[in-house]
Amino acid sequence: MTLKIFADLHHSDLYYSLHMLFEGRLNFELYRPIGLDWFHEGYWKIAAPYNNAIDTVNQYLEISSSPWDQYNNLNGNHYVEDDVYHIFEPVHEYHQKAITFAKFKEMEFDIIMPTIVAHDKPYLEMQQKYHPKAKVIAQMGNVNQRTVLNNVLHSVPYTPRPGQNAVYYHQEIDHNLYKYQAPDANTKNMYSMVNCLPYAGIYNQYKEALTEVDMKAFGGGCPDGSLFGSKGVAEKMTEANIGWHLKPGDGFGHTAMGWFYSGRPVITKMSDVIGFGADAPKLFEPGVTCHDLEAHTFEENCRMIRAMFEPEANQAWCERSKQRFNEIINYDAEEIKIREFLGRLL
Repeated sequence: MTLKIFADLHHSDLYYSLHMLFEGRLNFELYRPIGLDWFHEGYWKIAAPYNNAIDTVNQYLEISSSPWDQYNNLNGNHYVEDDVYHIFEPVHEYHQKAITFAKFKEMEFDIIMPTIVAHDKPYLEMQQKYHPKAKVIAQMGNVNQRTVLNNVLHSVPYTPRPGQNAVYYHQEIDHNLYKYQAPDANTKNMYSMVNCLPYAGIYNQYKEALTEVDMKAFGGGCPDGSLFGSKGVAEKMTEANIGWHLKPGDGFGHTAMGWFYSGRPVITKMSDVIGFGADAPKLFEPGVTCHDLEAHTFEENCRMIRAMFEPEANQAWCERSKQRFNEIINYDAEEIKIREFLGRLL
């Protein structure tokens, strides 16, 4: 019998990583919510920080026949089979299985997994009320989080409380999108992929000084606009010679993982990287896989960044960055640890 897991969807790349882990590696069936009853029954809190804006609620939950749209409608382009909505997600090119609250109560689940802290207690209540045999796992991807739940799958530093069952892992990224290609020796592209462009003043200062460099900032609220999810991000990472990754932080993040998996060095601030904890300082090594703006003067930074674009040097930076990712992160080994973790669920 195939085991079943129910998880919320709040971040498309995170959800796809759960799909790769639980369906691709562990042979579970993964389901997520659809339908406004989840919101009305109090088991969907993603829009709470936005005063429960109905547009946000509809974006995630409304059952719609309109085309899939990552900013307006995550449930378009679907078909229904046995009351399960199969939703095609065109960024990662796969179908997600989504169920209404009524269908959730009819089914049997082995694991219930909230991926935001606001869902920890509601999902525990939901498990106790409707699926008492199921286990509840908190998936934790942001630093400084705590949870009341007994099982924790965490991709950021976390110290379990006594008696808590926890395992550290990395959220797997889409290998069909992110690929290593040698940098183009004829370009000097330096791109940012962080929403809202943190430290915009610093970015603009270097953009004005490095006139020979094509500096662009992609993402929500960024001057060069949003991209088509991870597909667009991966394409731009391959196009870049160097990444601009200044990000004060709540977590290590898919963007940082994507830069190194794609084999691109980054410009960063190590004071932020240290805050990510865990493996981040191992991946971000100044002079090897990244350049730390805080360690040098503005004039020195400009000179050193220009040197990073020299074709032979850029090739070496890129190869070191990809090699470091492979040295630090081994998804096959982590699968074994996760299987052991699942075998001792509380």
